[in-house]
Amino acid sequence: MLNEKNLPNYFWAEAVATAVYIMNRTPTATVHGMTLEEKFTGKKPDVSHLRVFGCIAYVHVPDEKRSKLDPKAEKCIFIGYSSEQKGYRCFSPSTRKLQVSRDVFDEMASWYSPLKVAEDGKARNGDVSSNVDHKSLQLVGPVALHGKED
Repeated sequence: MLNEKNLPNYFWAEAVATAVYIMNRTPTATVHGMTLEEKFTGKKPDVSHLRVFGCIAYVHVPDEKRSKLDPKAEKCIFIGYSSEQKGYRCFSPSTRKLQVSRDVFDEMASWYSPLKVAEDGKARNGDVSSNVDHKSLQLVGPVALHGKED
């Protein structure tokens, strides 16, 4: 799951928790085609809320935390499901904080786009995570997108 969305390895615990959450809601042969949650609670689990791990989530910023010209949403990474309340766990790389939200998703996009910068400074297809300092989550080195030079 981490490799598919080019996420850093320090999200491994969130990936495992999400995998277990999904496995508990999928049918298995050990309980004769029922889900584990259905066997435990007696009712079928709702799976309409499942999202793609590592996709982009836009978390709403409340009015009291922004001024008139500030954006109304913050771009975050979806990293799992909350066990305390109904919502999704989202990580904001800009503030390095975890938030629980029930907001909009872009499941086709991931935070780290599949671009790789070659030695000549041109963008190539590949993995941009090699250009990211995962401790600070900031791009390092020269990045020229679409072959344009600054």
